[in-house]
Amino acid sequence: MKKTVIYIITLILIIGVQEVKADDRKILTLDDCIKLTLQSNPQLKSSEMNIMSSEGNYGIARSNMLPQVNAVADWQRATANLAATSKSPYISNFIVPPGNTNYPYYSASIGLNQQIFTFGKNYFGMRSASELVKSSKYNFINTRNTLIYDVKQNFFNLLQYNMIIDTDEYLIKQVETQLKQAEVYYKAGIDTKIDVLSAKASLGNIRLNLITAENARQIYILNLLSLMNMPLTDDVEFKGALVAAPFSSDINAATEQALNIRPDYLALKKQLDAATYSYKQSYSAFFPSLTGNASYNWAGQAFPIVWNWQVGLELTFNIFSGLQNSSALEVARAGMLQLKYNLDQLKLSVGLQVASAIDTIQQAEKSISVAGDTVKQSEANLALVAKGYKAGVNNYLDYLTAVSTYQNAKSSYASALANYNIAIANLDYVIGKGLTNE
Repeated sequence: MKKTVIYIITLILIIGVQEVKADDRKILTLDDCIKLTLQSNPQLKSSEMNIMSSEGNYGIARSNMLPQVNAVADWQRATANLAATSKSPYISNFIVPPGNTNYPYYSASIGLNQQIFTFGKNYFGMRSASELVKSSKYNFINTRNTLIYDVKQNFFNLLQYNMIIDTDEYLIKQVETQLKQAEVYYKAGIDTKIDVLSAKASLGNIRLNLITAENARQIYILNLLSLMNMPLTDDVEFKGALVAAPFSSDINAATEQALNIRPDYLALKKQLDAATYSYKQSYSAFFPSLTGNASYNWAGQAFPIVWNWQVGLELTFNIFSGLQNSSALEVARAGMLQLKYNLDQLKLSVGLQVASAIDTIQQAEKSISVAGDTVKQSEANLALVAKGYKAGVNNYLDYLTAVSTYQNAKSSYASALANYNIAIANLDYVIGKGLTNE
């Protein structure tokens, strides 16, 4: 009696611990995974730093258009000895020999410089930097959209293997039941030893498929944890279901939408705009620049020190710089044209990617329809063959064939559903849709 009580208490404690562990498990949906990825993924943080860097470069370029104010204060103490420059004895008599007499000297000044006109050199530099800021922001959106697509791809593949694992576990139970019946029939002399061995081999193959599916699912779990920047040892359950939502899209409309909102395409356009302004800035280097300056100075050996002010204009014209300006202009022109050709190529690629993505979705839709019908037929066939085997109408080979057909049909159906959802996600990525369709 005492041992029984201890056993019951121990069992209750074990069940309680298991319930606590189950409660500690994190349950994440697809939206949860996307949210955590966008919050914690280091790749996105790095892209944010690129925005900050480009904004800093814009501030530097803009500062060239603003006045520059400098203040300088100086104090010195020095001797003022004169050196004899003549060997004439008459002149040397009037020169005081070097001594250690020293004098203080105080000076302070404040100056203002402002470039008045540079034929657009500073303006074009500022506009180029401004366009690069916009480009870096579009690159950030593209990085975010890429991460969203990666999360969806891994999540849908994980759900696919969840379905395959459920099917394998169901079939294992079914085949185990039939194996027991085959062993009974063998002992009764109804079935042969081959039927029993075939049942065991079939059961082993299904268990092997189950192990393979579980390993594949674990890989996608690790990928998702890595994307979310979570420890790979976290106990997480991913919750969701593969469904085939209705789809309709026009290639021309989708391509036009992609060219309007796709972030990598817009980023490249902004880079081209920046290169165009950079080319104009290089061209303006051939023209003079006009700068205004003003200063106020205080200087002297004793207080009150003397003050003076100064105002002026300075015109600078670079007559010859060793062909540096010409070379810089050619470099800027080549960079601008290269970006233009890259943009044209990307425009063609966008249209091809959109058409390919829509075609993939349509093929996946057909696969789902065929695979769904095959599942229904194979499931009904398996049920009939199982009943027939029990009744002695079908042999065990018929049953194993039906099991294999059902397993393949369910696996194909799960793969078709996953491919369809991944294809939808790929189309969103190709068009440039994110969480807010930016």
